[in-house]
Amino acid sequence: MSLINKEYTEISNIFELEKTSFKQRREMMNNTTFSSIKWSSSYLDFFPFDSVINQLRPAVFYKGEKKASIKNCYSDCKLIFACNNERENWGSLFIEYDDNSKKSLLFVEDDNENMALQQLRVAYFQNNRYERVLSYIKDEDNDEESLIVDLFKYDNKGNITKIIRHGFFEEQSKILPVREFNFTYVENKVSIIAKDEIGKEVLIYQGKKYINIPDEIVPL
Repeated sequence: MSLINKEYTEISNIFELEKTSFKQRREMMNNTTFSSIKWSSSYLDFFPFDSVINQLRPAVFYKGEKKASIKNCYSDCKLIFACNNERENWGSLFIEYDDNSKKSLLFVEDDNENMALQQLRVAYFQNNRYERVLSYIKDEDNDEESLIVDLFKYDNKGNITKIIRHGFFEEQSKILPVREFNFTYVENKVSIIAKDEIGKEVLIYQGKKYINIPDEIVPL
């Protein structure tokens, strides 16, 4: 736990400050003119290969609205709001950007039918590269919380070479084994190998590289 004490204090404090901000944020979106709207099968990746290393299917964009799709709203080419198109209270996501970080807040309806902050993610950058990402989930109805800390390493070309993952699940005492995700490149292709705590390696991805800049995550 000592490795992530600082990160836990940092993100849990942000969570407490933001957990009642839904109404203000939704009103702001109501008064915003979006530059474009796109539809997808799920929420978009928050950082490069987010869905891959979490063993989820990457989002697929649709040409138009479909039932049970996600509505992604952009301003100046940046994603700032996304929601479930059937019922926003099933999931409303807000993203805000600073010079050296970006923040994602997912609100869902709780047992009292209030929109509660459930997941908070903060990505920090150095030299326009992801340095670390904190992903925090707090379920106040069930008194559970989980934290994932992803640390990034790069080669001299700016390619991600490794993501090291620390964290705990459901409560602070349930420490997760440290995991490594190692990246190798051949031209515009990348392979990602996951390594567990005993050194077992599994190929989890082989495909296109991604642009690794904070405002845009798309395959080359």
